[in-house]
Amino acid sequence: MNNWIQQLPTIALATKHQQGIYSQFGEEPLWDFIFKNIGTTNKFLVDFGAGGLGCKMSNSRYFMEQGWSGLRMDGEPDPDTDIKQEFITQENIVSLFEKYNVPLEFDFLSIDIDGNDYWVLKKILEVYSPRFIVAEFNGTIAPTESRAIKYNPTHQWGNDDYYGFSFESGKKLAEAFDYSIVFQLHSTNMYFIRKDLINWQSDFGVTYTKNQYHAHTPNREWVNV
Repeated sequence: MNNWIQQLPTIALATKHQQGIYSQFGEEPLWDFIFKNIGTTNKFLVDFGAGGLGCKMSNSRYFMEQGWSGLRMDGEPDPDTDIKQEFITQENIVSLFEKYNVPLEFDFLSIDIDGNDYWVLKKILEVYSPRFIVAEFNGTIAPTESRAIKYNPTHQWGNDDYYGFSFESGKKLAEAFDYSIVFQLHSTNMYFIRKDLINWQSDFGVTYTKNQYHAHTPNREWVNV
């Protein structure tokens, strides 16, 4: 049974200032709880954009300190870390995974590139099957809208609300590749888990409140997906 999924909203989140907590919203206790229930295989992760090992907002540093291995990439990494400097596009993501020997099935994927996230994630899921995915979505978009930015391989975020994809488009992408959305946090991160790992239901009722946390920039190109 999936009673544990219903517990996710009520789990107390540690703050990022606590020892061993590095993610923006203190999500490590949630991730530990999820892996306790779905298990791990190879304890391999992929994280991009990953920031630096000394970065105050890292979704992978906690796991790496627990002995996990994996691939961490960023366009502007800290040169003193293991993070690979790569500018990620839809065209090169699979070849980058091959270059760095990412297994076809691995435990944790974190994606936050403030731009072509939808298109890159779609390309990954055409080939790879991570067990658990944390993906940033664009919470400035209303829950009823299903859209992503028009693909642009040279896109760079302008500190505004033109980036990424809507929650509804993320749900559709999950469904297309046999994942369920089990949780969202702060209208920012959505959690995908492979359906074969849970007592799957078509919809766990996850929703969010639109939040205009970035400046609005009109007249940008979006694609309905």
